[in-house]
Amino acid sequence: MIKLSVSQAARRLGVSRNQIQDQISSGRLQTHEGYVTMDSIRLAYPSHSLHSERDAHLLKLQKIKANALYKAGAADTIKQENEQALMTVIASLKSKLYKEELKNEHYKMVFLELSERLDVLEKYCHKQDKQPLHNLQSWVNQQSH
Repeated sequence: MIKLSVSQAARRLGVSRNQIQDQISSGRLQTHEGYVTMDSIRLAYPSHSLHSERDAHLLKLQKIKANALYKAGAADTIKQENEQALMTVIASLKSKLYKEELKNEHYKMVFLELSERLDVLEKYCHKQDKQPLHNLQSWVNQQSH
């Protein structure tokens, strides 16, 4: 025979201690050695769950679990959004890098052509202009490497 104190019975039924005391006084609830028996509680409160404390605890655990799963899902969503944002930034930087590489190749070709034109110019210029042209050509060659 399972026995509960008046306080325990009230908590399990979700009622006040006074209500339990009134039920005992009216004879609807039987006591045994100062405790209320589970059988008498079932008879007096047939529609109430005797496991309300445990049910409430289980319900609380279920809510905690659901909340944790929701937060984990939200964290995954945020992580995916961050990854997507990073991928967008990386793609943009790759595009800029490619454009800069194209510009670099263009400038290399310009310096190469300039150097070739300076060679031709140096061959056909006056003797007094050869040294400045040669200096200019050396500078161009240094800049292109």
